[in-house]
Amino acid sequence: MRKNNSNSFELLILGTSSATPSKTRHPSAHLLNIQEELFLIDCGEATQVRLFNHKIRWNQLGHILITHLHGDHVYGLPGLLSSMGLYQRENPLTIFGPSGIKEFVHTTLRLSHSQIAFDLQICEIDHTSASVILQDDKLTITAFPLDHRVPCIGYCFRYKDHFKKFDKELLSRYPLRIADIRKLKEGLDVTLPDGSVLRSNQVLLDIEVNKSYAYCSDTRYNERIIEYIKGVDLLYHETTYDGALEQKAEEMGHTTTLQAARIAAKANVQKLVTGHYSSRYHSLEHLLEECQGVFPQTILGIEDLRIKW
Repeated sequence: MRKNNSNSFELLILGTSSATPSKTRHPSAHLLNIQEELFLIDCGEATQVRLFNHKIRWNQLGHILITHLHGDHVYGLPGLLSSMGLYQRENPLTIFGPSGIKEFVHTTLRLSHSQIAFDLQICEIDHTSASVILQDDKLTITAFPLDHRVPCIGYCFRYKDHFKKFDKELLSRYPLRIADIRKLKEGLDVTLPDGSVLRSNQVLLDIEVNKSYAYCSDTRYNERIIEYIKGVDLLYHETTYDGALEQKAEEMGHTTTLQAARIAAKANVQKLVTGHYSSRYHSLEHLLEECQGVFPQTILGIEDLRIKW
């Protein structure tokens, strides 16, 4: 259940490798914490081990969002689901993904004789158009098309909430007891010792919280996604190749550092985090430098990095 805590927004990067793992990098997986509600985005090999290493209990996951069915984004899913079954998970779980995700999950679970007792819902998304896949009074998740070699989906999370917070400077001006403060916090008025009435709206500020995150996995340079990610606080965009390999990126359905940085700048996002690096790169510093040359607010995505906002 989501908690009303404006500071509880965090991205944990579990995997940053493309195609194959390396000694220091794992296949794609991000864990997004929105007010203590956990969303797993992509599930490459060893994702369940990575979650275990970070002491994330699998039962906390309520939603898994898969971008496409290439192995480096989905091969960890059957193992994770099987382990959930073995540990007798009871909470329901929803999986979102492109066409084929149902067949992939059901077939691997059936052929491996995995027993799943919890309620598992699998929702296939039309990868050719944008759509809202989950919405409540605070959170909206939008899926939108990416341009890869196979059907591929990006995801954008936008959270909006209001809460009340005391103006401490104003509060200090009045002779208040603890009981009075509690009443004010509940929206009740308080009678002061001199007989005057202090109304709660005089000392309570209405704070608006807006948080957002967008995840763009494997895709060619595609300015059509800008309308869906515009202005987000944090954008993850794949940076498989450096700027010198733009032609290869186009052929393989990927993006270079310079292209991802241009998308971030055109979309007016607050920060860009990189990832999905080709195994040809042992050092990543020049990839970061290329991005920062176009978009200075770039963060180098690496395993175990936590970003709070």
